[in-house]
Amino acid sequence: MKRFCIAILGATGSIGREVTHWLGAAGYSLRLGARQSEALQTLAQRVNAQDQVVDLYQQEELDAFCKGGALVVNCAGPSYLVLDRVAHSAARAGAHYIDVSGDAPVWHLLQQTPTRARGWTAVLSAGMLPGLANLMPDWLGVQPDDAITVYSGGRESVRGAAAGDLVLSVNNQYGTMAASSYWYGEASAFWVKGEPHLRRLPTELRHDLAHFPGEVTLLPFLSSDAERLALRHQLRELRGYNVFSGSFLRETLTGLRGWVNNAERLAQAVAQVEQASELDLLGYSPYYRLVFDLIPHHTPRRRAVISTDSSAALTAAVTVSTVNALLRGDIAPGVHFADDVLIATQTFNDVVRLHPGTQIRQYLPDERLEEGKL
Repeated sequence: MKRFCIAILGATGSIGREVTHWLGAAGYSLRLGARQSEALQTLAQRVNAQDQVVDLYQQEELDAFCKGGALVVNCAGPSYLVLDRVAHSAARAGAHYIDVSGDAPVWHLLQQTPTRARGWTAVLSAGMLPGLANLMPDWLGVQPDDAITVYSGGRESVRGAAAGDLVLSVNNQYGTMAASSYWYGEASAFWVKGEPHLRRLPTELRHDLAHFPGEVTLLPFLSSDAERLALRHQLRELRGYNVFSGSFLRETLTGLRGWVNNAERLAQAVAQVEQASELDLLGYSPYYRLVFDLIPHHTPRRRAVISTDSSAALTAAVTVSTVNALLRGDIAPGVHFADDVLIATQTFNDVVRLHPGTQIRQYLPDERLEEGKL
């Protein structure tokens, strides 16, 4: 038994449950935190863990939950509202910190108000997107001045914190971080020759997009994390498309843009997103895919595909891989994005071992020669 305690916040959510089961099976001592006591107690009994009811917006409860832990894993959300609240509580308790999401807003906040904890390690975006996705260029062997196009999406149920983050991604004016203080991303934009080009790419309707069956809608979007990836690899061009395999979720998000300005509207919007995702899924098997097309200058085009039956399970597997890397001592103290400190091949191997419903492969699409399947 690994005796030090890992505290998992948001343990009863779709991602938190998977993280809990895998870390419990690995023999770690766990403290589970969530707001609903009945579901929390049931889960804790199943994995022989401590349970502690906690509202992360109540500072005393949050500090008490983090106290005594060696590591706090934050699976709670929506991340655009949680921001750096849990990170600072973990640091005050002397616990390292891993955030399933967090992303660039939390990184910026931790730079503006750094913790005083010495030797403290925090890893942000330790999930599927951008965490795992941003490891793919290294696996593909990207070189400076290459170009990449990324397609991400599918059909699956979107619930809870994930639905909340989707809503808030199109409502930046709501929350503790003002829209003017941070650039989250831009629809219809792409990256070319060292800078973003705004409002240049149209929405597309496709019937022949590889690895996405049937009719799909492509919505171009350049996120701040994609911009960070383009700068790190010195890409000549980066295009990203959100892929919608149904119309209900896409139309719902479009209708919610700029509408959420208080907690009541946020709750209503989350319910609408949850319902829309279920309508899109009706009669279909769930799937989520990330497809990367690498276009080098002088070598054949190379494609990588991450395919999963559950983006929540895939996200949780990346989080568990990050936990193991941190506890092995592979990650130095400091505040990091997961894709800056994780090793691509090791992480991919961990993910497919933990979750058999995920496959990762790369091939040469123009030669129809498949290689590198994991």
